[in-house]
Amino acid sequence: MRNHEPASPIRPLQVLRAVSEAVSRSLDLNEVVQRSLAALTQVTGHEIASLHLISADGNTMLLRGDRGLSDDLRRVNLELPLGKGLIGRVALSGTARRVDNASQEEDLLPAARAAVSSDGIRGFVCVPIRARHRILGTISLGRQTEDRFTDEEVALLECVADEIGLAIDNARLYGEINRQLDDLRRAQVEVVRAERLAAVNGLAAGVAHEINNPLTIIMAQLHLLAQSELDPQVEGAMGVIGAAAKRAASIVRDLILFAEHRPPRRSRCQVGEQVREVVAFEEARLEADGIAVRVHLESVPDIWADRNHLQEVLLHVLQNARHAVREAHDNGVLSISVKPTVTGVRIEVKDDGPGIPPEHLPRIFNPFFTTKQPGDGRGLGLSVAHSIVTEHGGRIWAENIPEGGAVFTIDLPSGEPEPGREPLRFESRRL
Repeated sequence: MRNHEPASPIRPLQVLRAVSEAVSRSLDLNEVVQRSLAALTQVTGHEIASLHLISADGNTMLLRGDRGLSDDLRRVNLELPLGKGLIGRVALSGTARRVDNASQEEDLLPAARAAVSSDGIRGFVCVPIRARHRILGTISLGRQTEDRFTDEEVALLECVADEIGLAIDNARLYGEINRQLDDLRRAQVEVVRAERLAAVNGLAAGVAHEINNPLTIIMAQLHLLAQSELDPQVEGAMGVIGAAAKRAASIVRDLILFAEHRPPRRSRCQVGEQVREVVAFEEARLEADGIAVRVHLESVPDIWADRNHLQEVLLHVLQNARHAVREAHDNGVLSISVKPTVTGVRIEVKDDGPGIPPEHLPRIFNPFFTTKQPGDGRGLGLSVAHSIVTEHGGRIWAENIPEGGAVFTIDLPSGEPEPGREPLRFESRRL
């Protein structure tokens, strides 16, 4: 380290000008900190310096820049408690502190004493960084010589700290304005997306109703033809037509449910029974895909919900899990559990598939978002499930499992009877 020389009459102006020029070149907070420290140490000749800023929670001091600190001293200074130690006390009190033998000071943090002594730091001065009557942090300088810091040097460092404080405050304000502008842009995008989605909803509802009528006729005629004796080849072709018509009807049903707001018609229901019915409905498909299902049902209270809507949720989640497992390997396992919570019931559907890519997790409940191949999915199932659960005052979310696969969790409250309706009176059966 260079020996510190007494400041000449022009030195204070040189220091202030150098720092002012450095901090005025940028509105980036990190760059302001680094430029100001570099200018300060270069002009004053000090090679040991640190700049701390008070954390957002106001409990600690975070090291944002340093010059000449050893690895041990830097490690000690990374995070300091506010109000404790030499630097922490300056930040809390707002009063500059100057010492002639830093390693012997009682206020020095025990963790820092060995590093300060090992580095041979003797002279030490710390001043607060202020802006708009607030303390933002501190600047500290150290010397390894026996020269004391003079009153003029402390006063100069306080002027430099005020200059840096204004620059840091401006950088923070600039960053906050940019964040607010980003939030505004995102809000505008969401508004446009909502308007487009509303238009899609109206179109989907109209198209779905128009398609539903001819589908009903097709399926009715197929049912009548099936009552007659037919050539095996014709019967097979009718089976293909019937399967396609049922798939189209399923698409129409999802579109109508997605596009139209249908308030749930609630009654007392047992979640375990709904799980059993949905599993039984999907059993043939699961077996065909070589997927085993494990169901664990604990004793839970009845909930006040729409049974059909609840089955719709379970069906969509189960079908999503079945598809994930089928795409991952030939055989797999789905686990469905029902357990009580403080406010109601929790349903968990786990699979041992490939899991959900992290970038897709925030979007999997968005309408029309799907990772399936064209023709395999429409991106409506999980969106419909999310809408139904939300309508019931519940919550649904997805997570990846550390050992592989994903889990969908559905929390449903016990709920209360709809106004004007009395709950059915019967004893809850153990599942």
